[in-house]
Amino acid sequence: MKIENTEEILKLKEIVEELCKKHHLTIEIAEENYFRIFTDQSSGITLFLQLDECYNLSFHFLQRTHDVFYSGDRSDAHVILSLMFTSFLRFYKAGISCAQFDIAHPVVPDEIWGRYLVPVQTPILHGILTAEHLFEVVEEIIIMVAIWRESLWYFAGCPCDKCMKAENINNSNYTYSLEDIEALFSDLHSISSRNNYGERERPEWVYFYDIEEEVSMIKSSSLSKFLTTVRDWSTDKTEQLTGENGTFVLSDNIKNFVQDDTKSEIDEFFKKINKNSKLREYPVIPMENMLVAVMEDYVIALGRICGFDEYKKERELIRQRHNRESELLFPISQFIWKEKVCPDQFELLVKALLEREPEVKSVRRPAPINQGDKGRDLIIEWNVINENMSDITPPKKLIKVVGQCKSGKSTIGKGKVLDMRDTVETHNSHGFFLAVNTQISLALTEKLESLHSKGIWTSWWNRDDIEMRLSRNQDLIPKFPKVLTSKDHIKFVGKED
Repeated sequence: MKIENTEEILKLKEIVEELCKKHHLTIEIAEENYFRIFTDQSSGITLFLQLDECYNLSFHFLQRTHDVFYSGDRSDAHVILSLMFTSFLRFYKAGISCAQFDIAHPVVPDEIWGRYLVPVQTPILHGILTAEHLFEVVEEIIIMVAIWRESLWYFAGCPCDKCMKAENINNSNYTYSLEDIEALFSDLHSISSRNNYGERERPEWVYFYDIEEEVSMIKSSSLSKFLTTVRDWSTDKTEQLTGENGTFVLSDNIKNFVQDDTKSEIDEFFKKINKNSKLREYPVIPMENMLVAVMEDYVIALGRICGFDEYKKERELIRQRHNRESELLFPISQFIWKEKVCPDQFELLVKALLEREPEVKSVRRPAPINQGDKGRDLIIEWNVINENMSDITPPKKLIKVVGQCKSGKSTIGKGKVLDMRDTVETHNSHGFFLAVNTQISLALTEKLESLHSKGIWTSWWNRDDIEMRLSRNQDLIPKFPKVLTSKDHIKFVGKED
């Protein structure tokens, strides 16, 4: 997008300033093409908005608080609040799937100085063609941050100074007791050499972060309720689909993939939480390099790749499987069928194909088409499985089968094939065969299958079945020009000189 009128960019600055004032956000930097907007010390989210030389928009976030608000080590706030924020983004309106990156403390090895939250799947940025649309998207991003803050503290209890004083809560009450953390989480996860942990009264949580294994465990009823509600808010319907190595989590706009191994890890945590009782379903929130899951008062987060790249890798495996399945089950037609198939030639084509079936002994036409054949087009002698086989009876038996051929432009229904059982009995036969140049309807399929329960052998060919046989008997194709032709060069297998 190219905006020629620079006055429009000045309008964007006005819009940003008005929105931030309305939603009590702090503008730290406001330039022609760059904005840095801070929520507050309790929420700790900074929004960075950037316009390039063509006024294409990009944005990212920083999660970082300061010691004037959260006392002591603030790693817990950086980890937990970033998980709450990115989970909210995943299901808010069109959805945003983020990657999260720890910023190591410059001095203390087991503390997290902050987290960068980088949007990767951003449908909100697609199709911006006008300045007006750009303004709408910027407004939506800013409002999105404000709504997250409001909804989070609605569930978790606002930790601002005013609310804390009103409820007589001291935010300096932050405990570091590893013994307490071990008592709560050691049954779920072994305590590694590099970890971070703590407990706060407001926001209410007990937290453990295994930095080496990238496992975060949080016990907090308020945060659990917040995440469950956020997932239920989503208007972008999410579907799950089983892949080769895991599960696709798909919505209209966001595509994620969760490996089976990752899902098994989460299952093991919740089995222990449930005291090894039957594992229940639980909400899963996948992002680019993080998976968040919720059960009861617990939130488990694993740093695992679940993003668009994994989705594409798995999709290619499915594509290969799909192509093979399509080749075998739903091959692309090599043939061009006539819009109006000649019934006589179609019957002759079916007869010729039947004569090449290994289990068919003979095929004959009892009378010319439409001349009093009493519902039979073909009389077939067919070797079929003997369902009453025993040690003294052969596995196959030769039966007489009445065959009918129906051609048309659409699906053949049961109204086109009448009195099948009477036709079989009239001609002293034991089976019924049907060939059509299109497909047969579900009702007709059920009708044919019902004959089997009455002791009548049945079989049928539709277009796919005929094409499969023609691909192996291509020398027959030129003989029936009023039925179909081939798209490609015909291999005249067994052609006579």
